[in-house]
Amino acid sequence: MRGLAWFLGLGVFALGFSLALWSLDQGFRLAPLTREACVPGPIPERAELWSNGVVEIPLCRKGRVGLLLEGTLAQGKGPYALVVEGSRVLWQGEVRGVREVWVTTSGKGTLALAFTNDLYRPPEDRNLFLRALRVEP
Repeated sequence: MRGLAWFLGLGVFALGFSLALWSLDQGFRLAPLTREACVPGPIPERAELWSNGVVEIPLCRKGRVGLLLEGTLAQGKGPYALVVEGSRVLWQGEVRGVREVWVTTSGKGTLALAFTNDLYRPPEDRNLFLRALRVEP
């Protein structure tokens, strides 16, 4: 009887351990983000990103979008910016000085401008500015 209880206990332990391992695999799996529906809202005309961050542009329709960006340099590098729609990257690159970027949207996700490499070491300060935004059909 004692051997049967020990065997059942070992079986329950093995089942729990394998369930825990399966849960970890599911929890840390790299899967694409689900696309959320775009909720229309006011479109920003200007924005200032003084640290890493995102500006949402709820366009929610097909179109051609022009962004006039300006970046300040720190340690010889400008801000690294991304323009994304949902989980799709439309443009990415370094902004040195003033740069005009045009992207075509599908209207299936929220458009966003992201600034990802902030640096502040006085007197240098890397920042990204959205100076103007233009939408064409």
